Amino acid sequence: MTMLSFCTDDEAEMRLNEYVDGELDPAEQPALFGHLAACAGCRHQFDALLAFRLAARQEPLAVPASADAALFARLDKQRRLSRRAPDRRAQRSAVGHALRRRVSLGALLAVAGMAVWVGSVLAPTPAPPAQEERVVEAVLSDGALYLIDPGVTVEAPRAAH
Repeated sequence: MTMLSFCTDDEAEMRLNEYVDGELDPAEQPALFGHLAACAGCRHQFDALLAFRLAARQEPLAVPASADAALFARLDKQRRLSRRAPDRRAQRSAVGHALRRRVSLGALLAVAGMAVWVGSVLAPTPAPPAQEERVVEAVLSDGALYLIDPGVTVEAPRAAH
């Protein structure tokens, strides 16, 4: 909702915000200031924007000391909880290790077998062998006719009579 509902310039609020943000083209600033001189609503909006920016810059955020202590306590707790778990390889049994190795090997062989099977099922069928080309010369009464298999006929120029 715009606060410039009684202003006739549709782009006035946008130009005001661009000016306050430092994004307004310097060539457009004289037009903006001319509009501010003539429009009381836009002057009021401009004053409100400047007051808000000034208040936002001057108001420090007061963080209580207890918040710092609580934050550092939570960080320390999180650090302690996220430490690495001890290495338990020495505690594992030899039977469990051998079983894991066999299961891993079995899974590897199963995946390889599936890949070979899928490759054989999806392999493209080989193209039929190409027919050999044959050239057959046929001599006609008015000249030679060459037949080239399969399905192509080439006729040599015939002698004029």
